[in-house]
Amino acid sequence: MMRERRPRRFEVSLKHLRAANSVAVYGSFTAAAADLGITQSAVSRLVLQLERQLGVSLFLRSTRNVILTAPGREFTASTQRLLADLGAQVDNARALGEQIKGRLIISCLLSLTHHVVPEAVLKYRKAHPGVEIHLREGLGSEVYEDVRSGLADFGVGNVTALGREVVSDDAVQESCFAILPSRHPLRNKATLSLRELRNETFVSLPTGSGLRKQIDSVATASGIVLNHSTIVEQFGTLYDFVAANVGISIVPASAVPPRAPRGVIVKRLVSPPLVRKIGILRLKNRPLTPAATGFLDIFRPLFLSASRR
Repeated sequence: MMRERRPRRFEVSLKHLRAANSVAVYGSFTAAAADLGITQSAVSRLVLQLERQLGVSLFLRSTRNVILTAPGREFTASTQRLLADLGAQVDNARALGEQIKGRLIISCLLSLTHHVVPEAVLKYRKAHPGVEIHLREGLGSEVYEDVRSGLADFGVGNVTALGREVVSDDAVQESCFAILPSRHPLRNKATLSLRELRNETFVSLPTGSGLRKQIDSVATASGIVLNHSTIVEQFGTLYDFVAANVGISIVPASAVPPRAPRGVIVKRLVSPPLVRKIGILRLKNRPLTPAATGFLDIFRPLFLSASRR
């Protein structure tokens, strides 16, 4: 009678995963050893043991460098997220009593970082001073990638064309507004149309900005070509340039502070309507940390109020 063959035990530890990921990041066993604080031979041994357990080669080795194989790229991409999640859970488990501690990484569209996010951070820090907050500012594509890769705990960005890994909550459609110098000839009009701005000089965001693309698309559909003569990277700079009479601009509702900055006036754009859809982005299969949940409880009403004006 033949004995039933037992499946081979799969013996992979965090040491194996950390070794492989460090080699993948640095492209060198020597650099990985320095990163991990162990010998090069120990790193090589851990990676070799892992490859034997998996039954595939994760790296192509030469005397000059180390290159990830296709299975290696796939495996280390997954394990990097696993290790990041594990680290976050360890941090959360170390929270003392009811006081939330740890680190919170937020990725956010530029339009929200000048008044909505600071107000939320101020309120949150008063309740939870033990949490270290990291804010990453970027364009919509950068926010999405921060969330998709697991780098950010959550993001606030565009909700169109999301991949299967990322979901959105609290999506809103926000209107856009024209920002004019305070002495502009159109200052007395209650609302403005895009056609009334066709001969103006614009202070604009870069062409890679989702908002810029949307503005140009709507303008083109209306037979209008806008003159983007000055390009800036930040909304704060944009307001300064408009106040200095360099040109006018168009911004989303979330970028309009409760009180207009000195030297500019704000007018609603009504024809054609310019709206964009944004929301809170998170990984579908990754639960929010206590720190992220607590922050969103404060941030959410501020975000919804600013976006719906």
